Amino acid sequence: MAIDIQGIRGFNYAPGYAFTGADIWRYFDRETFARELGWGKRHFPKMNGIRVWLAWEVFALGSDAEKVAFLDNVDAALGVAADLGLVVMPVLFNRWHHGIPDWGGVYLDHLLPNASWARDTFPGRSREYVTSLIRRFGSDERIFAWDLCNEPYSYSFDEDPDPAWELERHESAWLHEVYDTAKSAGARAPLSVGFWKGADHLREYPEFSDILNFHSYWMGGDADADEWLAGLDACVEVREKTGKPLFCSESCWGNIDDAKRVEILEFNLRELNRREIGWFIHALAHSRIADLHKPEAGPVQGPGVMHCVEPDGSVRPGHEVINEYL
Repeated sequence: MAIDIQGIRGFNYAPGYAFTGADIWRYFDRETFARELGWGKRHFPKMNGIRVWLAWEVFALGSDAEKVAFLDNVDAALGVAADLGLVVMPVLFNRWHHGIPDWGGVYLDHLLPNASWARDTFPGRSREYVTSLIRRFGSDERIFAWDLCNEPYSYSFDEDPDPAWELERHESAWLHEVYDTAKSAGARAPLSVGFWKGADHLREYPEFSDILNFHSYWMGGDADADEWLAGLDACVEVREKTGKPLFCSESCWGNIDDAKRVEILEFNLRELNRREIGWFIHALAHSRIADLHKPEAGPVQGPGVMHCVEPDGSVRPGHEVINEYL
């Protein structure tokens, strides 16, 4: 089934009961998925897709029966989405580490030779996870694309790491293995990597992108809008040069002030639509996960408050404007 990727509009989603990525699947609750995604579809009836993080560690640390249960829960989540007319971009691994609480996922210890004992079993366990997942869902039409890893190469926003560590070489070798394993296991939907560095990463690592998958956040306020727009245009140039579909799987910076968040939403979504770029807002539902709640529910950090639907199912004030861009 061919899908017009530039026409997909929706949200990243993490259920309200979760503090970390592993929580989503260790305590999987289909009723919560159905209720919260249902709220989203009620408030934003034209939304047609979601991006959902999986958790390799829940699979890898499980018994044989628990591994089957993990895959069954992924199937249940895909079923909830399909019932609401939503296609899904599952995220296999995560390399973003900054939030409180930390999301979990893959750390440098997993990737660097002799960094720690974590490296001893990670290659085999991660390979089994990818193979099992793709064998089960590789031909599943509920999945429009795979995101192999969220924000790899996330070392520092301020300065480059010591080149002697060869971090990028080791991380690239691992991503190559993930990509090749997924292809060999029978993935039919396009593979991609959710890059945080926009066109720079899309140009530097084209081998991971059956579609061009990037993150782009104009932060509002004093943030340089012209610089952000230039970054979007650079991504469009990569699309034109390669002929690959372009998709922004994370956008719309947060703010604790509802009205300021709405300004950010409108500017981000208007400019993405002008360039015919499909998008996912970060994020749909209130959650205990980093950046998806107000101060009474936990620490609020630099990204502010990014959820669009409140814990009681009501839409966050002003956020119904999203419907003008869907």
